[in-house]
Amino acid sequence: MRTSRNAGLGIFIAVALLIVWRIVASGYAAFFGPLGPGTDRAKAPLAMSAPDAEWRARLARNPTDFPALVVLALNLEREGKIDEAGAVMREALRLAPAEETTLLQASAFFLRNGAEPQALAVLRRAVELNPTAAGTVWPIFAAALNSGRYDAFFAATAGDNPKWWPGFFEHACKEAIDLGAIERVFAVRAAAGNVTAVERNCVIGRLERAGRWGSAYQTWINSLPREQQRRIGFVFNGDFAYPISNVGFDWVIVPQDGINVDAQSIQGARGKRALRIEFVRKRWSRSPIQQYLMLTPTVRYRFEGRGRADGLDTWIGVQWGLYCVQPDGNAGRHLATSDRFRGTSEWVEFHDDFVVPNDCPVQLLRFELANPRQDLATPENVVTRLNGNIWFDDFHLRSLD
Repeated sequence: MRTSRNAGLGIFIAVALLIVWRIVASGYAAFFGPLGPGTDRAKAPLAMSAPDAEWRARLARNPTDFPALVVLALNLEREGKIDEAGAVMREALRLAPAEETTLLQASAFFLRNGAEPQALAVLRRAVELNPTAAGTVWPIFAAALNSGRYDAFFAATAGDNPKWWPGFFEHACKEAIDLGAIERVFAVRAAAGNVTAVERNCVIGRLERAGRWGSAYQTWINSLPREQQRRIGFVFNGDFAYPISNVGFDWVIVPQDGINVDAQSIQGARGKRALRIEFVRKRWSRSPIQQYLMLTPTVRYRFEGRGRADGLDTWIGVQWGLYCVQPDGNAGRHLATSDRFRGTSEWVEFHDDFVVPNDCPVQLLRFELANPRQDLATPENVVTRLNGNIWFDDFHLRSLD
C-alpha cells in the first residue's frame, strides 16, 4: 500500500507541476520582457533571467512589486536558497493574495519543495478568488485526491461546502481512479447534508458500474434524508409518498417520447399518490421505470402490489417482473411476476412468492410487457403499440421466513 501511495503522490506532483507550469509560463510573460540593445534600463521590464541584484534594485524602488518578488523567489530557488526563496514567495502572496498567476506560481513552488498541503491551500484560494482557474486546478485536485495522501484537506474542504465544490466533484468523480477516495469525501458531504443530486448520481453510478453494489447501496442510504432512511423497506418508496429521485435504489424513470411517468393522487389509492404510467400511441422499446433491490439470498419473499388499468389499449398487456441482476447490470434469472394488466379494471391486488438464489445478490424490479406464453422468458422485442393509462400502488416485499 505504501508503494501505491508513493506512486500516487509522484503522479499528483507531476500532473500539478506540468499544468501550473503551462499556465504561469504564459501568464507571467505579460510582466517581463527581454532587455534589448539601447533599452532604458530604468523604465524597461526586467528579464526573468536578470541577476538577483537587479531584482532587488527594482524592489528597492517599489517594495510592492509582487511580480518582481515572485521572480526573485524563483531565482533564489534555482540557487538552492530554499528558505530565503520561501520567505520571498510568501511576501509576494501577502501583497497579491488574489492574483491568479502569483497564486499558481506559489503553488508550483511549494509543490517542488515538498510543501504539498500548503500548495493545495494556495490552489484552493486561487479557485475561490478566480473562478477561471477551475480548468487548471481541477486536474491537480483530482490527482491529489487519487494519491490518497490528502484526505484531511479534501474532508475539510468538502465540509466547508464552497460554491465551487460541486463542479470539482463532478470532474473528480468522472476521472477518479481511486473510488475509495471518492467514497470517503462523499461520506463527509452526506454527513453534513450537503450532497447534491449530481454528486449522488455520479458516485452511486460509478460504484454500480464497478460491481460494488454493497458500497453503492450503503452510499445511497447514507445520502438520504433522515426521514427516508427510517422508511427504507425492501422496495423503496413503494407507496410513492416521496418524489421519485431517479438516483441509486429509488425508482429510476427512463425518459421516452410517448410515455409519461409520474406520481399523482387518484381515488382508491391507499396513500396520497400512486404511480401513473401513460402511453400515447407509444411503440414499446424498453422499460420506462425500474428499481434495483438488495434482498438476502436463500430467503423466501412475497412480492405484493396493486394495479388498475384505465383504457390501456394493448393486446399483449403489461406486468411487473423481478429478476436477478447480471454482471452487466441487466436483468437475468426471473424471480417473480405481477398479474397482467390491459383494458380497464378496478384496483386489483396481486402477489407472487419466490426464493432468492445464492448467486443473486442484486435484483431488478421493472415494468415490462406481459408474456402471453406464461414462461420465464419475458419478451422485450415484441412490436406493439400501447395507448392509455395504468396505475400502481402499495408495492411491498415481505420476508416469509
